[in-house]
Amino acid sequence: MEYPKLVVSPPGPKAKELVEREKKVISQGLGVKLFPVVPERGYGALVEDVDGNIFIDFLAGAAAASTGYAHPKLVKEVQEQVAKIQHSMIGYTYSKRAIEVAEILAEKAPIDNPKILFGLSGSDSIDLLMKVVRFTTRKPWIVAFIGAYHGQTYGATSVAAFQSSQKRGFSPLVPNVVWVPYPNPYRNIWNIDGYEEPNELINAFIDYLEKYVFAHVVPPEEVSMLLAEPIQGDAGIVVPPEDFFKELKKVLNEHGIFLAMDEVQTGIGRTGKWFASEWFDIKPEFISFGKGVASGMGLSGVIGRDELMEMTSGSALLTPAANPVISAAAYATLRIIEEENLIKNALEVGEFIKKHLLELKEQYEVIGDVRGKGLMIGAEIVKPGTKTPDPELTGKICWRAFELGLILPSYGMFGNVIRITPPLVITKEIAEKGLEIVEQALKDALAGKVTHKTVTWH
Repeated sequence: MEYPKLVVSPPGPKAKELVEREKKVISQGLGVKLFPVVPERGYGALVEDVDGNIFIDFLAGAAAASTGYAHPKLVKEVQEQVAKIQHSMIGYTYSKRAIEVAEILAEKAPIDNPKILFGLSGSDSIDLLMKVVRFTTRKPWIVAFIGAYHGQTYGATSVAAFQSSQKRGFSPLVPNVVWVPYPNPYRNIWNIDGYEEPNELINAFIDYLEKYVFAHVVPPEEVSMLLAEPIQGDAGIVVPPEDFFKELKKVLNEHGIFLAMDEVQTGIGRTGKWFASEWFDIKPEFISFGKGVASGMGLSGVIGRDELMEMTSGSALLTPAANPVISAAAYATLRIIEEENLIKNALEVGEFIKKHLLELKEQYEVIGDVRGKGLMIGAEIVKPGTKTPDPELTGKICWRAFELGLILPSYGMFGNVIRITPPLVITKEIAEKGLEIVEQALKDALAGKVTHKTVTWH
């Protein structure tokens, strides 16, 4: 198949018409429309829009389409299951498929003797996590990180600190949350170069947590958990120093505080491990998951140590959670990742992409940093000779990429990070073509040839 293939300059007439129709009937609260793309069908890591344009997809529906689009094994499992029975409520009855999915997740998770709760989206997995942690500890406080995007339900919104606009107009939110800075090696409040001095950055954070937060803001004995993304996603694919979570876990253990990892975006093979927590050689007490576990088809949940997961019967009940069709999608997804070595592919293609971006960084001083694990990669765009974020240039690069047939989102706390989270099935050949488009888009944006820019969070 030819890719990318542009039969009409995007957005085409059919896409434009549907964009206008949506504005009349759907609230803008639904989302941040990065591009005027209206997908019609997909093939692996390619997306065809309603006008017949075929795009290379570096977004994967917010990193959720882990097995790409229309994977034959996924399609077969879902079709066969929906033909048998489309709904049975696991809150009241038992589901073979949900049990099989739970068994696989329990086997893969870096948690001893785990049990699982199921939800529908990454957002409600955070709500479930908050409930189970507060129930099991009877402690009211939660520590979370600035820059964390945990979701959009009330609980998830309450613990998130990605953009203040997420919370505007919604108070009162869930109380008893305190936020701390994430140890971003490239850009942190201590002005430490975390790549050159990782231990200094770790120590600065630990010092801040113990001598300021625990000493003056919140009593540590009343903190139930510290909630963290092992790699911050929407904040700009921020990878902390390698030993950060090991050292943090020591402090948390001293105070009897649980570590909960939000692996909604980083889990299920995305970073080249089943769960990104494995990169940091730690075992958290809890992991939340979602997005890629059913290739984007609406399954999420919490994995926790057996003795910590016992709640009042029915207190985490959601009617459509892990229904037979979604569980079939998850079962197929997990088998595809295993059988087709997609974790190895994420490592190999991810390394290929990073290497190419680092070469571009040597040529273009507007690329300030390149970082990531597996197929979760970010390139930070800055003003030449500085670390000053350049969201304007970033948006133009991503828009030009769209015009050239590549879905390339801009993200980050300052809107200046190019985010690369393609389906785990992407090949080096498709990735290479996508990277050629990235470079051309960068050249065109720098040359002043781009008049539009992508929309991102604000």
